Amino acid sequence: MHERTYDSVTVVCVTYQSRELAESLAERLRPFPQVIVIDNGSTDGTVTALRQLLPHARVLQRETNGGFGKANNEAMAQVRTPFALLLNPDCSLPTDSMEVLMACMDRYPSAGAIAPQSWRASGHPQKSFRPAFYEKLPRQAYLPPDGTCSAQWLNGCCLLVRAGAFQQIGGFDERFFLYYEDDDLCLRLRRAGYECLIEPAARAVHAGGASSSPSASLSLFKAFHYARSRHLAICRYRGRGAGYRYLAKTLLAAAPLCLGYAAVLQRRHAMKWLAWGAAAARGLLEPPPAKLAEQEASRRAHTLAKRPTDPLRRGWAPRQALPLNEDQPAEQ
Repeated sequence: MHERTYDSVTVVCVTYQSRELAESLAERLRPFPQVIVIDNGSTDGTVTALRQLLPHARVLQRETNGGFGKANNEAMAQVRTPFALLLNPDCSLPTDSMEVLMACMDRYPSAGAIAPQSWRASGHPQKSFRPAFYEKLPRQAYLPPDGTCSAQWLNGCCLLVRAGAFQQIGGFDERFFLYYEDDDLCLRLRRAGYECLIEPAARAVHAGGASSSPSASLSLFKAFHYARSRHLAICRYRGRGAGYRYLAKTLLAAAPLCLGYAAVLQRRHAMKWLAWGAAAARGLLEPPPAKLAEQEASRRAHTLAKRPTDPLRRGWAPRQALPLNEDQPAEQ
């Protein structure tokens, strides 16, 4: 990696119960001289292992799990470089792809965040950009773009951000404990006048769902916060009425679907709907966030950065087009 790239970027990584990944994570972070790892209250020895394996890194330990956004904000407060690479512990970015991302930042001074195209270890592409969650999504299978594109959402597993832009908008909204924090960050960056770009020439490899050791309680925890964060996002970008409709649909569906899946021994789906129903019930007891004063202004989603050609379908989703997704949120 070029010296200029080394000097201008800090890698920020949030861990939680990630001891099983410590050795591989250390190997992936070792080429980067400026690294901040912040742990969200792990009890499995993650912090001790990483301090031994990465002596040059700043390893911060939180007493409790404050959520993905809060941990990133605390780490970003210590970043002193112009750029930061937000990297999931189960994601790797080769140094040559890091250089590609930095070159893209140089080409587009208006860029606030740039994501590489993420790939699974199997060689299949992972969805790395799409329209905003409240728009109609293309029904065709995901295809990586042919060139650098502007998007409304970038996959937050690997994200190069301009530190000044991140601080200008206040970083992540910490009300999003898990999920939709990257949606909200990208939309607020665009409202502030920054572009969010996908650079397919840079390639990351993302295991997906492997940042923490799997367990039934963790699955419930993630499903609960997915539904809760979706409600917050709908209230913020579609209004409180849409938020309450989402809660009502979720509550009406949760009990029969949970029981139905349990009856046919589909434990994963039963647990998911149990957690979604609990999140919807809690949402009724919490004051919803107000809708943003103006919808995100730029409708130039998914246009080539140099030429106005849409690689994905455009269009604003009507209010009623806020379906309950049966798909697992981690695969967005």
